[in-house]
Amino acid sequence: MRPAIEHLVSAGELEPVDVECFDKPAWRHVDAKNPRRIETAALLSPFDSLIWQRERTEALWNFRYRLEIYTPAAKRQYGYYVLPFLFGERLVARVDLKADRAVGVLRAHAIHWEPGAPAAHPGAADALSDELTTMATWLGLEGWRAA
Repeated sequence: MRPAIEHLVSAGELEPVDVECFDKPAWRHVDAKNPRRIETAALLSPFDSLIWQRERTEALWNFRYRLEIYTPAAKRQYGYYVLPFLFGERLVARVDLKADRAVGVLRAHAIHWEPGAPAAHPGAADALSDELTTMATWLGLEGWRAA
């Protein structure tokens, strides 16, 4: 990876950048623009590139994420299959989900809001509900319910 990055830097395609709260080297494409703000809402897969590099996720967002499917039920902190919820520029919640195909609904066994959320993030609760509805539809289910 290092030779490829060095080549892209010397070719003028990448430039080194400092990232707040992150002490590792980082680069960005020279044509990349920094948005004034990010408006998004997404349930993230445990394998999403924002999540799978756990050390970076914890350093940048103070969000310690572990997939607990192999953790005994009594020792799980958040649930069996938990998806982080990205709202704007923040990871604001974790949702333990299961597709209940027999009933035709997506079950949210638990929604764990991060400290200060959703109060500190107006619209986060509604956006999460919308994302859960979208996921249920994508899975061919009628909707979602809190378990």
